Amino acid sequence: MKKRSMVQRITSLLLAMLCAFCMQTAFAEPENAAVDLSRAKSAAVAEASSLSIVLAKEADAKLDVAGLARLPVLLYVCESIDAGIFAPTATVTISEAAAAVRGPTAFVEPYERISAEALLKAAVMILAGDAIQALAEACAGTSGAAIAAVNARLSSLSIEAECMSLSGEGTRLSANDLLKLGGALAKSGTFCAYSANYMDEIVHEKGNRTELVNPNRLIRNTTGCFGIATGSSAEAGYCGLFGVRRAETAYLCVVTGAPDSAARFSMAQEMIEYCFTAYKATALARAGEVLVEAMPVRGGTLDTVDLVAGTDAVLLLRQGETYERGLSLPEILTAPLPANRAVGKAYFTGPDGTVVAEIDLFPKSDVSAATLWEHVRRVFVYWLHA
Repeated sequence: MKKRSMVQRITSLLLAMLCAFCMQTAFAEPENAAVDLSRAKSAAVAEASSLSIVLAKEADAKLDVAGLARLPVLLYVCESIDAGIFAPTATVTISEAAAAVRGPTAFVEPYERISAEALLKAAVMILAGDAIQALAEACAGTSGAAIAAVNARLSSLSIEAECMSLSGEGTRLSANDLLKLGGALAKSGTFCAYSANYMDEIVHEKGNRTELVNPNRLIRNTTGCFGIATGSSAEAGYCGLFGVRRAETAYLCVVTGAPDSAARFSMAQEMIEYCFTAYKATALARAGEVLVEAMPVRGGTLDTVDLVAGTDAVLLLRQGETYERGLSLPEILTAPLPANRAVGKAYFTGPDGTVVAEIDLFPKSDVSAATLWEHVRRVFVYWLHA
């Protein structure tokens, strides 16, 4: 009996350990296990508008990212053109410093005069360092002013990195930094006009031509790829930032330090395809969209006011998951109500009840406080119709 009891105890212990292991396996986060990230120094993939991370490895590590270090300068250039600060129809004179930049180049010469549009093609399609620097100098007036503007933009994106030269040398970025830059570039009309181009050419002042071939292989073999950039060096390995949009869903993917070009592209493609298979992006609200109708107002020139979303909001859900929306608002608002002051929040909860997103709610229009005369007029109108 004692021997049987001992056997039973050992058997029970083994079964308990097996059950514990199975439970741990069943409820562990599956994301990183779904794609082999071991071949890269860092990697990350996120929904493009919210930058909600799906897969990540060493995403905060500041690394040498080869030519991708030029992206902050390229972002400054594209946003300057978007804002009308500099015209793509302008003619740019190439400085000696820009012409001397190494790496992928547009093969421009010192003092050559060339259209900004030609330089943009080279800058966006192949991250041509000479084109990017020449454009940045033209946008800001001087190299120093351009560097200051780039650093200000990095700060506004909460990227803790410093641009020390317009060539990108010395700038170390994390995968999360690159996702933020990719998100901003994806919103630039100037950038998107050229980012998915596979082949083009530019014509120089003397009539010679430079053929541009986009090194991003995903443009040709991944449905919906819209760029963004690749780079490589002996120290950094093979790096890439990729964007893919299908229907209403878009993802940004970063790979740094891959051992070779094929590994960089295959890993990025695996990460992106996994996201489209396992997740869906759901638009919760668009900036300015009415989320609450006819909210009561006390003491105002209006009795009610609609409330609108202050920002876009996108929620990343596993396929088949749902969400619920709730409101955090007083029962009645009190005038005056400026349209630029939030009066409450809409919040969204996931399947487990956790709040996964919040949006500030704003009055659709200003509501002034009612004057004494307006109060008297309302009483009179009410009396007439009573």
